[in-house]
Formats: sequence, structure tokens, C-alpha cells
Amino acid sequence: MSDDKSTIEKTLAPSQFLVFDSHSHPGLEKKGIKDRPGCLDFWCGDSVVSRSMMGARAALGDPNPFKIIHTAEECPDWNPERWVKILDASGVEATCLQAINSVSDPYPGNPNGWKWHVPNEYVKKEFIDAFPGRFTAVGGVHPKYGKQAAVEMVLSAYECGFPGIKIHPPTGGYPNNPDLYPAYEKCQELGLHVQIHTGVEELPGTRAKYQHPVYLDDVAMDFPKLKILQLHCGVFNNPRIALWNVMKFENLYTDITIPHPTLMHMKYYWDLEHLRFMETLMPDKVFFGTDFPLTLPIYKFMIDYINCLPLSTDFKRKLMGENFRKFLNWKGAKGQGQASTAGSMI
Repeated sequence: MSDDKSTIEKTLAPSQFLVFDSHSHPGLEKKGIKDRPGCLDFWCGDSVVSRSMMGARAALGDPNPFKIIHTAEECPDWNPERWVKILDASGVEATCLQAINSVSDPYPGNPNGWKWHVPNEYVKKEFIDAFPGRFTAVGGVHPKYGKQAAVEMVLSAYECGFPGIKIHPPTGGYPNNPDLYPAYEKCQELGLHVQIHTGVEELPGTRAKYQHPVYLDDVAMDFPKLKILQLHCGVFNNPRIALWNVMKFENLYTDITIPHPTLMHMKYYWDLEHLRFMETLMPDKVFFGTDFPLTLPIYKFMIDYINCLPLSTDFKRKLMGENFRKFLNWKGAKGQGQASTAGSMI
């Protein structure tokens, strides 16, 4: 009998490589959460976003995760140390954190707009400096305080040593806004990449009209030398345009970050046909991401799920880390190797 593994054995074999999570969110840690505008709203109050975090509360040991909470003291004891422990238990080498600086349009009940701010300096101190080789980050940028302010936000990210910036159109407005162009020019000058959200959003004051992936066409066309990462692959807006963006522009990439666990099996989102399309037409331009800690209850399952799909091992390796490492020119402390799944998740 041949010693070669069967197709099924190859498909179900344990991962032989460490994962790089390209998309996760700091700022929800209990310590100092009241000092980070908007972050408390993820845990507290009776909103869509706070309800979506009830699964995370359950995973962190809340005996009554469906109870509405209202104060910082009631928030779960979430912290960077627990985060790293989950990375270790899930075979994840590192993750890219999304520092945020954004403010929504005015809306009834909030004439000044909803602010969401996770400072670059906070992310650098509490995560990157505290756990070398486990985290990288992008800095938040928006144009609502003017062109020069947007450029200064880029400079802040650069001074923190971040490899890129993030634009959050649901709160910050259209990504092809001319007021952002000086910020894009500065990124191009400094060698930073730009990440642009194109997924659905339920945060206070967010508007769906800003986040359609078609607006990335202008940015990629006008800045052909700027590396652009399209976040969420246009889920529920227009995934087909999002895929077309990646095929059309040499400088545009996408992640497959899920906005909510219940959307995992929706067509165009972790659907096998969708992933095989990517494997065939853009295998080197797709990144695995999770929106963690929103997806904390199923974090390791998300990784195991893709590892068990009938996709080529070569594409899985690229999708689950190799592509993003190359995109960042990552020089992490660990490097690639055998994934470890030992230990408790939290």
C-alpha cells in the first residue's frame, strides 16, 4: 500500500504553519475604556453593536451575557494578556490592530456625530511594545477636520512605526473625498499602505452609502503606486465589485474579514465557491482576518474551518498568513513554523 496521504487526509491534516490575522480591533479592554470615545458602546447599552458583543461576554465568563450593562465597571475583564493567550492557543503568530480615529455624520440625538477613537499611542504602548512580534497596527485617519488634520493623522501613524493607515467610510465619509488625497499622497511618500473599510456597519451614526467598494476605484486609479487593502471584500454592499477591484488594480488587495459570525456561510463570504474563485484568480492578493474580539467565541473554529475546506494547501498557506506577511514585509519575532494549539483559550 502506498504511503502517500489520501486527498481526505491532506484536506484534514493539521495546519503546519502559523496564522497571521490581518484584521482585529483593540480599544475594548476594560482598563481606561472610558478614555477611548465610542469603545464603551461596544459593551454597554441596548444597541446592535452591544448585542453583537454578548457572545464575547459569554466566552469571557459572564454568567448573564444577555443582561444589558451600562457602566465601565460592568464590562468584562478583557485585556491584552488574555488576547495573547488566545493567539497562542489558536496557532496565531500575530495580528494587525485597527487603531481608529473617526466621527460620524450628525444624526438625531447626536448633532455632533458619534466619535470612535482608539489612539495610536495607546495601541503602540499596550500591545506592540508590550508584546514584541505579536502585533502590528494601522492608524485611524478621517477628513472631517480638514486636509491638514488628515495629513497629521498619517504622520502620527508613521511616528508610531505603523506600516499603514485605516479609513473608515461609514463614519468618515467617502474614501474618494478630495480632502483625503493629501493624506494618500503623504502615505505614498512615506511608504505606508491604506486600508479602507467596505463592509456593512452597525455602529451609531454610520451610513451605508459611504462604504460601497466602487469608491475605491477612484482611489486606486488616482494613486497607482499606493498599496490599498480593501477590508471585508464589500460584503452585503457589492462583493462582485470588490472582487473586480482586486482583479483590475495591481495595487489593490482584499481581506475576507467577517463582520459577524452568523454571516460566515453567506454566499460571497467564506463560501467555498467564493474562496475557490479567489484561489483561481487572485491567490496572492487575499488575506485572512477576523474582526476579533467580536468573533472571540468562535476564533479558533474560524481557523479550523478554512483549514478543513477542500482548497489547496498552497492557497491556504498564502491566505492564512503568507500573503499578508509579504504585504507588510513582516519581520516578526517568531517567523513561520509549526502551529501550536495547546493551552486554554482564555
